[in-house]
Amino acid sequence: MAEDHVSRDEHRADMAELRSEFKEEMAGLRQEMTTMRGELKEEMAGIRQEIIVLTKTMEANQQAMLLQFQQIDQRFNQMDQQRQEDRQVMLQQFQQVDQRLAQHETRLGSMENWMRTTFVTVALVAIGVATQLFYILMRLGLKPPTGTGGP
Repeated sequence: MAEDHVSRDEHRADMAELRSEFKEEMAGLRQEMTTMRGELKEEMAGIRQEIIVLTKTMEANQQAMLLQFQQIDQRFNQMDQQRQEDRQVMLQQFQQVDQRLAQHETRLGSMENWMRTTFVTVALVAIGVATQLFYILMRLGLKPPTGTGGP
């Protein structure tokens, strides 16, 4: 047991040595923590930079998509406007065709009336000419045909 007995001075020296080792270990840990903190800060800065780049890329892509959507919307509007204009032109053409058909129908009606009038006039003239021929033949003493066949 005597060997196990430690004097106060030895105990103090051992404690001082332990404190010194502890302080060195703590200083080493602090140094490692400082180094790790610096590395972590650098890594975080890199991550932040990547996030900034990704954000800018996403914003650029979003702007490009919005521009494309606007262009597509503009094309659809142009197509719709062109369709409306074409529809108006077609309606005008149909109206013109309808008017022309109405004019032709009116002209055909007029021609039909004119042909009837002409037919009646020609018939009256033919009857008048036949009557005149009949009277001329009667004056000359010719007899009209009787309708009996043979001499």
